[in-house]
Amino acid sequence: MAAIRQLPSGKWNVQIRIAGRRPVSSTHLTREKAQAWAKSHEQNHPNQNLDSPQRGRPKINTIAKLAPDYLKEVMTISGKQRGGYEAIMYKLNTLSRYFDNVPIDGITSEAVAGYRSERMGSVAGSTVRLEMQLLSRLLRWAKAEKGIKCEDVVQPVKLPPPGKPREKIIEPLEYKMLLDVISPRIKPIVMLAYETAMRRGEILSVRPNMVNFRLRVIHLTETKNGESRDVPLSSMALSLLKELCDGKDGNQLLFPYVDYTVSQAFRRAAKRIKLSDVCFHSLRHTAITRYAEKGLNTIQLQCISGHKSIGMLARYSHLKASSVADLMG
Repeated sequence: MAAIRQLPSGKWNVQIRIAGRRPVSSTHLTREKAQAWAKSHEQNHPNQNLDSPQRGRPKINTIAKLAPDYLKEVMTISGKQRGGYEAIMYKLNTLSRYFDNVPIDGITSEAVAGYRSERMGSVAGSTVRLEMQLLSRLLRWAKAEKGIKCEDVVQPVKLPPPGKPREKIIEPLEYKMLLDVISPRIKPIVMLAYETAMRRGEILSVRPNMVNFRLRVIHLTETKNGESRDVPLSSMALSLLKELCDGKDGNQLLFPYVDYTVSQAFRRAAKRIKLSDVCFHSLRHTAITRYAEKGLNTIQLQCISGHKSIGMLARYSHLKASSVADLMG
């Protein structure tokens, strides 16, 4: 029988006494999570009761224990991390902190709904939606690849609505002001994003041997969807890359920084010039919109952005009606 009590800290502790062994104990943020853990433990270990000694320490597959395998098997291809690896790792850490010691097969739809409600109080609904979708994929992967008897308990739970796409485009004067105040070591990263529409992670993966100056392209091997692609280079981007690659080893990273460093530097620069509602990714939106306004067609824009669908491309290009009118003549 499980004994559940609230600790002075406000957390909930569950303890299961087993004859001949030390009690099994676990602490959780909510009573519901404590009850879910106790129920799962008792269901998975029916012979471990007051009259039956436990013969061995049970293997509890928590999110934290499964996360390294998920990152290795799902987010790594041929030894290389897929695009979005760090973002997925961060989301897994968030999920594992919340569900703590709850076995993955003990997570219930009610617990997921509780997670949604609690997270909605501190982060955007779109962020919670992505975290819940990741948990759903993790559960399905654990069942299919690891043989764990768990179900996709996220599926019945209502997801927060997707966030409204950012519509803020960085104007030429704002871009110039950003370059004036941003850290010199981050400045060329911002310039490449503005000129090529590459994602932050893609830019940080660039090495000199990936740049073909004759064909004016960068061959990316690490992209968000895991597929390689060639990115065309503007004259400005080409000139910048020639300067950056000069004297460097072919396999040396041009920008040995982590994602967070770049995003933080961009946010600080935007704040200094009082530019609101923008993030580093806004540079990608801005570049795609700029090239659309120049008259590039959909296929040409997809070649630049790497988008698989026209629908997704449309979310990134924010053409003004007046710009289209100018092209119409």
